[in-house]
Amino acid sequence: MRRLAVIDMGSNSFRLVVFGYEPDGDWEELDEIREAVRVAEGAGADGLLQPDPMERAVQVAKAFASFCRASEIDDVTAVATSAIRDAPNGDELLARIRDEAGLEARVLSEQEEARYGYLAIVNSTALDSGYGFDIGGGSVQIMRIEERRLDRAGSWPLGAVRMTERFGDDSRALREHVRSVLGAEAWIEAGDPARAAGIGGTIRNLTAAARKRGLSLTRDALGELSDELAGMPASERGRVPGIKSDRGDVILAGALVLAELMDRCGVDAVETTRAGLREGIFLELSARPGGR
Repeated sequence: MRRLAVIDMGSNSFRLVVFGYEPDGDWEELDEIREAVRVAEGAGADGLLQPDPMERAVQVAKAFASFCRASEIDDVTAVATSAIRDAPNGDELLARIRDEAGLEARVLSEQEEARYGYLAIVNSTALDSGYGFDIGGGSVQIMRIEERRLDRAGSWPLGAVRMTERFGDDSRALREHVRSVLGAEAWIEAGDPARAAGIGGTIRNLTAAARKRGLSLTRDALGELSDELAGMPASERGRVPGIKSDRGDVILAGALVLAELMDRCGVDAVETTRAGLREGIFLELSARPGGR
């Protein structure tokens, strides 16, 4: 069995996933390591990454690279998303990761990030036509899917970490901001049928915290959960069953962003999948001739 590792350097956390696959197309996830990094923490209006988060990022990258070497995994793909992509000194961090960890990370464009999300959704859900949502720490991707094909996609700096740092617990201002940003996008409208699927840790955590059976998060359940989260201190939200402790301070913003996406697209429920950006990247790489 061939093995391929994908390292996702996201805004909230860095994640390493090891996939095993056969030439006939069979594959499985063999291992996963996730470390909270919060790489854009403390970035001011200038967007510059700060020394402490950068150091955390480098150390986690070194640990991931050591794991791959110890596991004799030579096929490693590392990617960086919006937090590093948008930072004026993002190249400086990537240079340190290359020099100190030996990882050559590729910065994904907004369209690439959305396309990998689309690949994850269509290969892990029953969604035929509708919308795909990916709420990360720094950005949000919306994908319009028609008959299993990607029709259109967009990316906006509306991620849970970014919105928390800008608006705190001001729910009304946050939702108005999301509404105004998406208001200029005429292609985002209520679908027929109005269906949606979501990827990313924010949506998975919200689905788990809503305590609903199955892999669907309804608008009513999300509203109840948002009210519950808004009524408790940010320091307590990470203790809600289903929400990871390092997401507690940003989960309310993620819930409010998702609520706006659902309202805009006219969907009553979001089908949730465990797949994500990493699976989308793996599916593309493994489909190439020779597996790469």
